[in-house]
Amino acid sequence: MGPPGLPGIEGQKGVWVVVGIEGVEGPKGEQGDIGPSGRRGTPGLPGMPGLFGVKGQKGYEGLPGPIGERGPPGPPGLPGPPGTSHILSHLKGLMYVSDIPDYPLLRILLDALQKDLRLIIDPPDGSREHPATTCLELQLSQPNLPNGMYYIDPNQGSPVDAFLVSCDFTSGGRTCLPPLQPQVPMRPWLKYSEADTFNWISTMEEGFQFEYPESNVVQMKFLRLHSKIAAQNITYTCQFETRQGSRQREIKFLSNTRQQSYLATFHDCLSNEPLGSGPQESVFNFETEDLNLLPIRDLGLFGTSNLTERFTFTVGPVCFS
Repeated sequence: MGPPGLPGIEGQKGVWVVVGIEGVEGPKGEQGDIGPSGRRGTPGLPGMPGLFGVKGQKGYEGLPGPIGERGPPGPPGLPGPPGTSHILSHLKGLMYVSDIPDYPLLRILLDALQKDLRLIIDPPDGSREHPATTCLELQLSQPNLPNGMYYIDPNQGSPVDAFLVSCDFTSGGRTCLPPLQPQVPMRPWLKYSEADTFNWISTMEEGFQFEYPESNVVQMKFLRLHSKIAAQNITYTCQFETRQGSRQREIKFLSNTRQQSYLATFHDCLSNEPLGSGPQESVFNFETEDLNLLPIRDLGLFGTSNLTERFTFTVGPVCFS
């Protein structure tokens, strides 16, 4: 091989060509290792206070609390009217001492004497012919009578308007009027209820208002005049094999005046609740000195959703004492 030759002369300048299009993106490479954590930054400045939130809805009223302890005895009452042993002496004083007799007092004494003589000579026995004023008067005149149905005549006029009541002598001679239809049918009352309103039982299918034994307004007025307290209870019962759940619902009880009502809450009957998770019934007790509020006339259920569970109400007698 000979020695290298001399360098050649410079060639001509090449021609400019167009750049080709960008190629297709290649596949994604494998993910690299996670780097070390950086240093913790310095705390920022406190943020601005947030706006006031919207006021929440009013919660449901809680269940009635337990009955409190019996209070201390009250002060002694005013002296009562003269007893039978002093009637004759008062009458003698009115007749022979005073020149102007006290006619109002004389009428009171004569009425008391007439009532005492009637109880002694012809005591009531609870029959239609010899009704008592109240069950308490019947118990005082016939202490050995058992609980049962008896006739009373509160206005003590003719026994023609006497009516039948249930006497509870074991509770101190209470005069009780049982409802004519005490059992509300077992059915899904809330299935067809309107939402966000109270649905009265009397306005629904198979519903009705609660009626009581026939007695005129005058007799009921005198029965209340002879009484101090009225009481009644209503029982809410779930269908067999269902229990009360945790969802509360409001209920109204229409008073006898039909212008006032009692508000309470109860728990819905749910079939998917565990067997021992809740009771199968609840009892609402009413007791008042405003005797015109009882008996209960209707029930109003607050509807919020369609429930298929069946339940019923049992209306107890209204008792005056």
